[in-house]
Amino acid sequence: MIQLRTIVIAAFVLLCGAPLAASAERLFCESRDYHRNYCPTGGPIGNVRLVVQQSQAPCIQGRTWGYDGNGIWVTQGCSGEFDYRWNRPPPPMPGPGSRVDCDSRNYQQQFCPAGRRVTRAWLVEQRSQAACIQGRTWGYQQDGIWVSGGCSGRFAVEGGGPLPGPPPINRISCESRDYRQGFCPVGPRIARAWIVDQRSQAPCVQGQTWGFQGNGIWVDQGCSGVFAFEPR
Repeated sequence: MIQLRTIVIAAFVLLCGAPLAASAERLFCESRDYHRNYCPTGGPIGNVRLVVQQSQAPCIQGRTWGYDGNGIWVTQGCSGEFDYRWNRPPPPMPGPGSRVDCDSRNYQQQFCPAGRRVTRAWLVEQRSQAACIQGRTWGYQQDGIWVSGGCSGRFAVEGGGPLPGPPPINRISCESRDYRQGFCPVGPRIARAWIVDQRSQAPCVQGQTWGFQGNGIWVDQGCSGVFAFEPR
C-alpha cells in the first residue's frame, strides 16, 4: 500500500513539473481540380498529421500531401484538415497594435482590417464554439483578417509598412447556378480578390465556395455575388 502511494505521488509530481505540450494549430488545404496547392503556415512546422480527409481522392502522405518548413502541400485532389505544431516556441504575444479581434456573426463571412500591412497572422485565442481553421474559417490578406463559419477569435498579425492603396474599381458578378461550379473570366491575371456583395442565401466562403485562379473567379455550392479584383 505504501509503495503504491509512493508511485502515485511521484507520478503526480512528474506530471505537475512536466511542461505542457503546445496546442496544435489546424489548417485546411485543398487540391482543387487535382492541381497542386501550397498552404503556408507562416513559420517552421513539424509533427504534421491529417485529421479529417474531406475528398474522395485519397490523401497519402508523401504522395498526395506533405509539408516543408513553412507550409503544407496537397495534390491530385486531396483535401482535408491538418494539425501541425511549431518547430520553435510560439511567437510572443504581440502588442495591442498587433492584435485583431474578428467575429463571424450568424456564420457569415466578415473582414476585419488590421490597420497595417499584414505579412503573417496566427490565431491567439479562439472565442467561439465553432472551430477556427486557417484556410477554411479564417485567413488573412495584406490588409486584414477574414473569418466565416462562426469562427470568432483574437488574431496576432506581423508586418508593417504602408497600407495597400484604395480598392480597385474592377468588379465582376459571378453565380453558381443549380449549386454547380461556375467560372467567370475577367481577362487579366488576378493578384487578389474579395467579395463585396453576397447575393445568395448560400454562404460565399473564400477557398470553399469561391476563389480565384489565373484570369477569373470561380464559385460553387450556390454562392452568388459581386467580387472585386486586383490585376497583376
